[in-house]
Amino acid sequence: MSERERRVNQGLRVLDEAHYSGRINREEYRKRRRQLLGSLCDSHGITARNTLRTRVTQQGGRVAQAAVAPAESQPAPFAARHAVAWKPLLAFALGLVLCALLVYWLLRAN
Repeated sequence: MSERERRVNQGLRVLDEAHYSGRINREEYRKRRRQLLGSLCDSHGITARNTLRTRVTQQGGRVAQAAVAPAESQPAPFAARHAVAWKPLLAFALGLVLCALLVYWLLRAN
């Protein structure tokens, strides 16, 4: 994190504390927040981000740099969400099948 980002983060913390303590109203909070976040933008209005990171690897005594996309370096935030959503449904279906088998077994025994 750069020094400029650290200063903006500190300013956001102070601003957040002032808003929650009631020293400034919502409109003033939003105005100051926009100003702080606007200071992170470059002259063209594009937010400065480190979209490509370089990874330094050492191969046979030589130092090589390889560009790494953020998707490779960080996992997707909702990657496992789909797998978790099916687990309760699968458990319910399995319970339903077991109940049906139990009813069938009890009715057949009579």
